[in-house]
Amino acid sequence: MAKFGMGPAVVGGLLVATLAMGGLLSMTGTLRGLISPPLTAEVRLAEFQLPGSFGLEPQEVADFLVGKLTKRAETDIALRLAMGTEGQSRLIDLVIPRLVSPSVVREMIRDIPPLAKILSVAEFKFTGRIKITNRGAARSDVALTLPGTLLAEADSGTVEITTTSSGLTALTLGDMAADEERVLRVWLGQAAVDAGATLRQSVLLGDGAGEVGRVWIYDQANWQGADLQAIAPARWMIAAVLLLVFVAAALTVAFGLMTALRRQPVSPV
Repeated sequence: MAKFGMGPAVVGGLLVATLAMGGLLSMTGTLRGLISPPLTAEVRLAEFQLPGSFGLEPQEVADFLVGKLTKRAETDIALRLAMGTEGQSRLIDLVIPRLVSPSVVREMIRDIPPLAKILSVAEFKFTGRIKITNRGAARSDVALTLPGTLLAEADSGTVEITTTSSGLTALTLGDMAADEERVLRVWLGQAAVDAGATLRQSVLLGDGAGEVGRVWIYDQANWQGADLQAIAPARWMIAAVLLLVFVAAALTVAFGLMTALRRQPVSPV
């Protein structure tokens, strides 16, 4: 009775086919769906760049206000009549500089929420878009850790940012219904820059029951085969296929050359 077995050629063919299929699924965006758990997050980050001169220096604001108020005090006839020459001089030399100092301006900037919010933009280093998907049953206390997050918003309003016991900033998402998707806009500060390459390992997703989700991190651009960036094994699959194709091509050329040399007639001496 004949015995059937898989020879090296068959095993090699199956290996190449498997790797090629994995690379194909990655290029078409199918592989991520096959290996994703029910709870996932797509994180797309990009640098947040501002002009180098952006900002508001309290000293400059104080000098400007002192100049304006001093000029007004010197030319305002009603003030001079009400306070007299001596009172006017005290206002210019003593009162205005003390009331409008850099420390006062700094407190004013901090205590006016709209102004403080505008100036806080200078602290942003990255901006991003996050889509969180729950394909399973309803969940409670869903959270996503994202180092350096300064501000997070959804269509419903601002997202609460907390600090974990390990010191990471986390986005508190609360309850998520079955098959619910949420899209967040986030802005990250210097801590994200300091995290460097470890930032990817620090972005985690989970719920109150302890179930861990999967996080896919991309650049801002959405391009064909972008999953190759988020799924590291997929890059090795394609690299392995290309390597095997190269080896096969090299062996084919070598075999062809050896065959041609063997067929050449030997010249008589």
